[in-house]
Amino acid sequence: MNASATLRASFYGPDGALGLPPGNPRSARRHTMADIEALRKRRTLVPVDYADYSSQCREIKETASEESIFDVEVEVTPEPPSIGSQIRRMFTIWPYRDANWIIAMLFVVGSLSFTIGSFFSLLPAIAPETIFPGEIELGVPLTNLFGALHFLSGGTLSLIAAWNADKGEFEPVEFKTGDGVTKTYKPALLGSSAWSWIPSAADLKTILHTVPFQSSVVQFIGGLILSVSVVGGWPGVFAPDDLTGFQLFLFTPLSVGGSMFFFANLSLVFWLQDRWFVPKPGSASWQAAFWSSVGSINFALAGFTLFMGDMAASATASFIGSWTFLLGAVFQWYDLMAFHPDSWAA
Repeated sequence: MNASATLRASFYGPDGALGLPPGNPRSARRHTMADIEALRKRRTLVPVDYADYSSQCREIKETASEESIFDVEVEVTPEPPSIGSQIRRMFTIWPYRDANWIIAMLFVVGSLSFTIGSFFSLLPAIAPETIFPGEIELGVPLTNLFGALHFLSGGTLSLIAAWNADKGEFEPVEFKTGDGVTKTYKPALLGSSAWSWIPSAADLKTILHTVPFQSSVVQFIGGLILSVSVVGGWPGVFAPDDLTGFQLFLFTPLSVGGSMFFFANLSLVFWLQDRWFVPKPGSASWQAAFWSSVGSINFALAGFTLFMGDMAASATASFIGSWTFLLGAVFQWYDLMAFHPDSWAA
């Protein structure tokens, strides 16, 4: 009895769907506030014309297509590109508005120039018969100057790109790595309104505490010091018998600048590792920092061996350093192309 009374109340109670039916003998009963509140809470059923409702359902079922029923788009974070796909992107996509791509290119070209110069320096030491006119007087200093300019430009742009990271005005490029980590890339593009050549005080305060920016600062200063060695080694700046001048402006800048490059890249190696003592050779960015560290320490060794008067050892260290730094720059280029599936930054 009480259950059926509750059901009826949901249909005919105060403010119900159908109101109070006329002539109901129970309608004379005075409703208390508690009754009214209870009836309102119980209004869970709504009267429906079954014939009309059934007709509408049948019409929707007949007119709806399979595609419209399951037309649901689910955003899925894409998987990382394959090695072959990433290598193809290196030679088919040119994202020149991405400052990080320009930085990678500057270091690739600069390393290649140093490699050619170190080859000119090494040949006379191991095969004197291969010496040709202008090899030492022009070939070595010009290639070193060209490489130093590219390194210095890349180091300068690295600082500026640091406070433009994650400032892009587009949807971020994302992909999920094999270990389930989602990588996101959203830099401000060169020439866009979001790009800033000078950082705000808040941005500068934030990036000063990050390892990559600290590494970039050290590497930038190291690049400035290395540039001094290029000037000191230019033909005619010092007399061939001016040992003090060479020690101050060639041997020392080469040793100090190379050492600063080494510590800057070594800090990135440790920062990129999940644990500071566990290498991460499966990561392209780790490979880039590692081989750049190897190249940097060889640049420093080239200066140290010059102090000892061993020209052959210095040329060998410079040759190894140039090649390994070039390898690190190529890994940096390769790693960046994971975020460039198309020409969105061109």
